[in-house]
Amino acid sequence: HDVEEAVAALTKAAEAQPDSEWVIGFGYDDTMLKEKRHLTRDDLDRVSTSRPVLASHISAHMVVANSVALERYGITADTPDPEGGEIRKDPDTGEPTGLLLETASRPMMLEAIRFAPLDQLAVVRKAVTTYAAQGFTTVQNGLADREQLGGLGLASKVGLIPLRIVAWPADELALEVIDAGGTLHELETPRMHVTAVKFVGDGSIQGYTGYLREPYHDLGEHPDGYRGYPNIDAATLTKQVTKVHCAGYPVAVHGNGDAAIDQFLDAWENALGACPRTDARPIVVHAQMAQEDQLDRMLELGVTPTFFSAHVYYWGDRHRDVFLGPERAARISPAASAIERGLRFTTHLDTPVVPIDSRIQLWAPVARETSGGDVLGPEQRLTREQSLRAMTIDAAWQSHLEHELGSIEVGKLADFVVLSDNPLEESVDLRSIEIERTVVGGVTVYPPD
Repeated sequence: HDVEEAVAALTKAAEAQPDSEWVIGFGYDDTMLKEKRHLTRDDLDRVSTSRPVLASHISAHMVVANSVALERYGITADTPDPEGGEIRKDPDTGEPTGLLLETASRPMMLEAIRFAPLDQLAVVRKAVTTYAAQGFTTVQNGLADREQLGGLGLASKVGLIPLRIVAWPADELALEVIDAGGTLHELETPRMHVTAVKFVGDGSIQGYTGYLREPYHDLGEHPDGYRGYPNIDAATLTKQVTKVHCAGYPVAVHGNGDAAIDQFLDAWENALGACPRTDARPIVVHAQMAQEDQLDRMLELGVTPTFFSAHVYYWGDRHRDVFLGPERAARISPAASAIERGLRFTTHLDTPVVPIDSRIQLWAPVARETSGGDVLGPEQRLTREQSLRAMTIDAAWQSHLEHELGSIEVGKLADFVVLSDNPLEESVDLRSIEIERTVVGGVTVYPPD
């Protein structure tokens, strides 16, 4: 709730793990803190002046580092911003404040969360238990490097992950493999599908790094006309998307803001012109600000969005009042507009940005209710069946797995969930449904024996 509470939590973690090098916290939200500001290196220096300390923003698109962490990476007043990122600096002294946005944050973040093997095993076991208890039979890693793909594949082979996995290799890995003349499919296992190559086109709207056509509503500390910025410049994105597509791989691009979506649609149109292919199913990830003209273009180009509809619940009030204003906020995650066009889509939760909760994922596009209790954009509501399809058969279709998964039919794999109530009944509160049993390949994975 405030900076002092964040510092206290990190200090407690540091004391509880004296043998760990990094001290890591996840999930602060500057717009929710009493002080209405980001944490700083000075705040985190109070936690430790001998160990690197990292506080990750709730969006997972930026971090705050203490002085030790900044020194480790040689980040000083003279360090320039990387392409697609920002090293925030004090306007008076020019020194880094500790806030690293987008591409500036990633090297440090990846090092900090590189857990030891036994810790990785504990993470996998906890994740399997959590996802199975929520009724998920297929799970996803939305941005994987080679090490993660290898670990997930091994865990899948030996049964540590009994759920099916859809893994999206990071663009850097895919381009490296393509240049070397290899194939990403050699990383697959019977229960792990390596599908779309993932690009990150922009950041998060609640972090002011989503790339918008029009300026943010409440600019906060940003200059007049501020619209966010892309993570990848348009020319590079076009070149790389075309290369991956022409190598035969599906493509997924993170695009929250409408300007970022424009960049991807332009890149995809170029890729499709270079290597024509029907039914490629490229994915716009989050697609929060997708406009009517962009939905038309997606349909024309064979693009499929996956909407982060739970944003309406978790951040809807602040999208309306702070980031976007009432008009734009009312049509974030415009799933009903997609339905009107016959544009197929899915929904997702983007955990750990929000907790993994299948009931919230099902409920949010139907209710479009904010955490403050208001309805945001009622005209974009889905029916219960439409929301359920976006989590099941359409999710399988988006990953080119509809012939194996996504519906209970003769000849498909025996993956299903037993619920306490019928989610299609209007009298049933979707958020109160109990997951009684989760079955993968005919074997019960939840509840445990």
